[in-house]
Amino acid sequence: MFLVTPLFAALLALMFVLLSANIVRLRFREQVSLGDGGNRDLNIAIRIQANFVEYVPFTLLLMWLLESIDLSPARVFWIGLALVLSRIFHVLGMSFPKKLMILRQISVILSFVILVWLSVAILGYYLAP
Repeated sequence: MFLVTPLFAALLALMFVLLSANIVRLRFREQVSLGDGGNRDLNIAIRIQANFVEYVPFTLLLMWLLESIDLSPARVFWIGLALVLSRIFHVLGMSFPKKLMILRQISVILSFVILVWLSVAILGYYLAP
């Protein structure tokens, strides 16, 4: 059986490394060891990474759970793709708020829709007669 969730977990893990490396780069540049040192760019980078950590692991877990019980790999692929896009949109929307705020808003909505859809699908699987 071909599982799709591990593919997206690997892609998103690489994205997490890039987000983390950006924080390290900014910390070196600004000579800030802890927190953001009052630096706006570092604060934004920290929040981008934190938001990633707040949403991605739980969403991947739900994807994997649903894939393991019933969902076709094709559907999981589209959910995973939507998750990756939502994370890219979030980075862009946070990085360029004056021009691309709409992408951040789309990211929030897409993240919520994915989480709710996965949750309802799992509940439906267990609650269906």
